[in-house]
Amino acid sequence: TLKSTPLSDSMTRKNLKHAALNLLKKTMLYKHVYHPYAAARVATLQRRRHERLIGEGRALLHDFARCCTEGQIPYWLEFGTLLGAWRDAAFIQNDEDIDIGARLEDAARLYQALTKNGFQLVREFHVVGENGLEQTYEYHGLTVDIMYFYEQDGLSWCNGVELPETCNKLVKAQVTAHWFRPFTLSTMNFLDLELSIPANTEEHLIEIFGEGYRVYDPDFPGDLNKRYYPVAEKQAIGYRTC
Repeated sequence: TLKSTPLSDSMTRKNLKHAALNLLKKTMLYKHVYHPYAAARVATLQRRRHERLIGEGRALLHDFARCCTEGQIPYWLEFGTLLGAWRDAAFIQNDEDIDIGARLEDAARLYQALTKNGFQLVREFHVVGENGLEQTYEYHGLTVDIMYFYEQDGLSWCNGVELPETCNKLVKAQVTAHWFRPFTLSTMNFLDLELSIPANTEEHLIEIFGEGYRVYDPDFPGDLNKRYYPVAEKQAIGYRTC
């Protein structure tokens, strides 16, 4: 007979939990009571995180930029944070965290500079067999996502992940990628802070969001230069805290 192990017991419990959840989703109780409650709870948490970003995001950017300046580590505002700074001179609607770009070769130095100054690494994913890396740091209740860029095939790339709903500490995830024309860095004043941005900001934003980025679109379908890799082709492995 096969002996039970802590790992097999854990997998059995997980499978039973998923089966129970799938059954629950088919019930009227789930559709009309639990699901609306869960959706409202998520919306409330998202609103609170956005309000916290509005109130304390400047302080995070100030301290993050100081760490990079002191360590002589290049960084730049990226994705939604760059969009808000450039278009709105504010954080964009419904945003909950700060997006930063950095060079892959600076990841170790950036980790040392940030953790020495109170930032806590709470999520990290590596693309299996490749150089892709994404990290999330927490600082006074706010989070900053760092996308690490590398050069390949004449373009500048960064990887991200699509996470499963389950909140495990060790997770395999689907890999995503963004690609850009190579760029240098410039600076801009945002929230009375002098911060780094891609020098070709207009072109950079169009690559992500398209020409329509200049007008807020609540129904924006997703980043235009974002590629999703089949799990059989690429996977990322890493951890996140719950």
